[in-house]
Amino acid sequence: MNRDDVQWRGYFAALPTPFTREGSLDTAALQDTTKLFIEQGAHGLLVNGSTGEWTAQTVDERRQVAEVVIAEADGRIPVLVSATAPDLATSVALIRHADVVGADSVLLTPPPGARLTDPELEWYYRTAFGETGLPTWLYNFPQESNSNLSIPLIGKLALIENVVAIKQSSPDDREFYETIRAVGDQLVVFGHMLSRVGLGLIHARQGGDGHFGSGMPLGAKMPMFFEHAWRGEIDEAAQIADQFEQLMKAIRQGGDGYNWRHGGMQAALKAVMNLQGQSGGYPREPKLPITDYDALEAIATALRGAGIDLTDRRRSDV
Repeated sequence: MNRDDVQWRGYFAALPTPFTREGSLDTAALQDTTKLFIEQGAHGLLVNGSTGEWTAQTVDERRQVAEVVIAEADGRIPVLVSATAPDLATSVALIRHADVVGADSVLLTPPPGARLTDPELEWYYRTAFGETGLPTWLYNFPQESNSNLSIPLIGKLALIENVVAIKQSSPDDREFYETIRAVGDQLVVFGHMLSRVGLGLIHARQGGDGHFGSGMPLGAKMPMFFEHAWRGEIDEAAQIADQFEQLMKAIRQGGDGYNWRHGGMQAALKAVMNLQGQSGGYPREPKLPITDYDALEAIATALRGAGIDLTDRRRSDV
């Protein structure tokens, strides 16, 4: 397998996992969010990533989340399942389950905290991905896994039979561009593409296939960025890129590079959704919801500045 065996490009939304105020998994809200993102034009969905709070779920809950989303998507767009776990046995169990229930692919970061060497990482990926016939994604997210997939190692991992794509989430965009140059002819490469630089890469045909984002804070505009770019509608795509940059600066800048300005990343995304009248739900402890009125007002102001209409639910949630 290689990139020619799949048709993955554009904006893939990492789904949040909605919980109730009491901390229970809210499957009805999860169905609503899946339906909403598909209606807004997402080109693909990722479940149980960091946005989906996989660390707060049991293995059985992760299986349930995957089943709910795959059933609701019903083949309309690709559904990718993250199988990242602290131990190989759990990742293998989740990979096998994803295969059985109809996922289109699985993703895997290195096991968080293990700090594996390059030979160990190559063994790890070969062993895990050897458990499925699905096309698979490498996922480089050193902020969470504490292991960085180097460019030479990515080149070796690209030779694994069913590896067809990589989600390059290194905080250094230069690693994304180096990844495109190193394996872009072999693998689908997703990274920070919803930007003027990403637009330039698309327009100049320099590589880069898509962008994984936490939810869809700009709604249909996020996949439309790519639709405009592919059609050569540069001004329209650039306007969306500027709106996205403005919004992210307002609600993310001042955080720690992972968590956002006014609270945890997952809590901030759910606040963004709830302010728009969507089924964002609550994060699960130890993640805490954003309840401070001034913080919510700052998020609301940023959303209005991006041209988004709001349904203010704050007073009933605080």
